[in-house]
Formats: sequence, structure tokens, C-alpha cells
Amino acid sequence: MGEVLTVLDIGTTKISVFISKFDNRSFESIFFKSFPSSGIKRGRIVDMESLTSSIKRAIQDTEDILKMKIRRSFVCSSGNEIQGLYSDAAVKIRKKEITEEDINLAIESATAMQIPSDRQAVHILPYEFVVDGIDGIRDPLGMKGLRLEARVYIITASSSHIQNLITCCNKAGIEVEEVVLHGVASAEAVVSEHDKDMGTMVVDIGGGSSRIAVFHDGYLRHLSNYGIGGNHITNDLALGLKIPFKEAERIKTQFGVALPDVNFGSLSFREKDREIEIIGMDKIPVKIPMSVIKEIIYARCEEILDLIKKEISTVSESISVSSLVITGGTSQMRGFIQLAESFLSMPVRIGKPDLGLMTLMAEMGIRDEYVIIDEQLHECLTPQFSSTIGTLIYAIRAGSFQQQNSGIGGIWSRFASWIKEIMRI
Repeated sequence: MGEVLTVLDIGTTKISVFISKFDNRSFESIFFKSFPSSGIKRGRIVDMESLTSSIKRAIQDTEDILKMKIRRSFVCSSGNEIQGLYSDAAVKIRKKEITEEDINLAIESATAMQIPSDRQAVHILPYEFVVDGIDGIRDPLGMKGLRLEARVYIITASSSHIQNLITCCNKAGIEVEEVVLHGVASAEAVVSEHDKDMGTMVVDIGGGSSRIAVFHDGYLRHLSNYGIGGNHITNDLALGLKIPFKEAERIKTQFGVALPDVNFGSLSFREKDREIEIIGMDKIPVKIPMSVIKEIIYARCEEILDLIKKEISTVSESISVSSLVITGGTSQMRGFIQLAESFLSMPVRIGKPDLGLMTLMAEMGIRDEYVIIDEQLHECLTPQFSSTIGTLIYAIRAGSFQQQNSGIGGIWSRFASWIKEIMRI
């Protein structure tokens, strides 16, 4: 029969519900739909009642369509004021062969650090183990030795934000299985193991915020969040052209170009100027030169890319960033990837979640013919929903299905529930 897994991706502009059925032989998408979201601004909860109502409407509509009750879900959120902390600790190997208890004890010791009361650990990510001075070990289970050291990356967020999010879900009738941060989820969906090894930065540009994750030597090593996203481009168009927000979103989606009519470094982009008909505040059509629209969009895109450039400079010198993967709706804007490559002087590509999903299925040994995604659900495999698919991938790798798939997720599947317990999520 397989297990049914529900993902609730809560963003500034939309709440996406994805339901799938999964076992060690097949994967089937059952339902996917996005609903309007309210009560969140720049990734922060500003109106709990409004957010609760949005979640409740999304769940009730889904239940009405599927004729089934939804009680539990993995929840994806931007989090707030994200910080990453490195920690390590060593323990004596009791039986000279490393057991699960030794691994858990080493990780528990590494996480036994004082976290401020206003912050909460959301993810505890082991990135390296050291056995008798030999580092770079990913999974030490069964190895011989006397001393085991665990090195972990602890991601914390505002405690009030996480608890308020859980409260909103509970009031909407949903028990939260686990909170997964957007940056972590999106990265799981759009990068390969090769990307993780070589040093890759993933930027998910959402509606109200942008999430950044950096991988190096196979592990997530850096995470951050900025309160700027695609909606800010829409707002700039609405203010600059004096048009309603809805009309500005249409203009951005239909005619948006990230490149101005100028030479930018080695990049040259020019096209014949034309006028676009827009609907003003008084509902009277007005013609605006395309060059004006492009200048407004370019200014905000440049600001987003400047934040990314500054973030790269803050990453530890021991972590290399050799390429960039951009996902989210803004990544599909015409010219944005080319502008990013020229601005940041590194290879840049669009991140699509089908990469992560197909990689996971291959790891599971599930052949393509047993991966069933209804034609109507292919929308969920576009960059706008990388975090939604990434949450599903994270849940599976973290061991949600370890009873059916004991070999999946490696070390994650063995202590995921233990980590969940010590974080009290």
C-alpha cells in the first residue's frame, strides 16, 4: 500500500500542499495545489489569525477534493533570523567498534552547547566524523577505533517564530511532524551529490524572502535568510508605474526582463524598445516604454545579486563556492541567470526540483516506470516549488520511512528520531 506523506509549504504569497504515496518499490504523487497565503511578511509571521485561516482553508479545500482527512504534515517555512553554529565533541569508543550509541553520544555531546532562550535549534546536521584523528569520515558505523569525534552544524531560528508557526498549524487542525527551513529544503531538491562536493551556493528567491544555502565537501555548511524577494520587484513596478499590485505582477511575469539596454561587463543585451499597455489605478489603459519597466526591474535584481555577492564574502575561507544554483520564481525571469553570471563572475544555473527527486528515486533503486507523477501535477516540478519537493526529499532521507526502507538516508535514518527528540520539535 505504501505510506501517505503530506507536505505543507508555507510562504509569504502561497501555501502549497503536496501529498504523495511512497514505499520501497514505487512513488506516486497524489495531490498538489497552491493556495493564497496571508499573515506573513518578509518571511515573518505578522498576523497569526490570518495565517491560521489561510492554512485551514488550504487543508479544508484539499480534504474536500480528496475526500480524506489530513491530520499530520511536514511543514516548510522560511524561519526568521537564521543563524548557523559549528560545534564538535569527542567520546571514547566503548567496545572498540563504533555503534549507533557511540554516534548518538558524540552528536549529543557536540550539541550540548548553550543556545539563547529566544532561539531554537531547527536542524542539527553532522558534517564530519573523526576516528582516532582521521577526519573526513561521513558514516563511522562499524569502524574500529578508540576515539570518535562528531562535528555538527546547528541551524537555529527565532524560537517565537517556530512556536507561532506550529501553533497556527495546530489551530488549523494539523499536527506538525517536523519544521524544515526553506533553505534546507530547496537545496535538497536542486543540487546533485557532485554539486555538494564541489562547493555550491543555492539561492531560493521566494516572494517575500531569499534563502541561501552553501554546500562543501558533500555537506551543508552555511545557511542564511534575507527579507527580500520577488514581491519587492512587483512592489517597485507598482510604485514606479503607479499601477495596482496585481497588474504589476502581471507585467513582471509576462514582460519582465532582468537586463537593461546597456552593456554589463562582458554581457551585452539590447532589444528594440516597444511600449506595453498597462492598466492604471483609474483603470484607464496607458502605454509605458519597455525600457522603463526593465530599468525598474534591473535595479531590484541588482540589489538581490549584491546581497548574494556579499554573502559569498562572509562564507568561511575553508569553504569554496565555485558555482551558483538559483531557484524560485524569479530565477525564471528572462535574463536573470545571465545577469547573475556576469555580476558574480561564476557559473550560474536554474535549479529545478526534478533533479533532487529523480536522484532520490535512483538512490532508492526505484525505476522510472514506478515513479508516477500525474500530468496535471508537473507544475510542482518547476523552480517555484523547489522547497515543497525538497521537504518531501528531506523527510524521506531523514528516515520517515526507515521501517520500509532501512537502507535509505544512511546515517540520517538511524538517528533522525533521536535528533527530533532532543530538539523537542
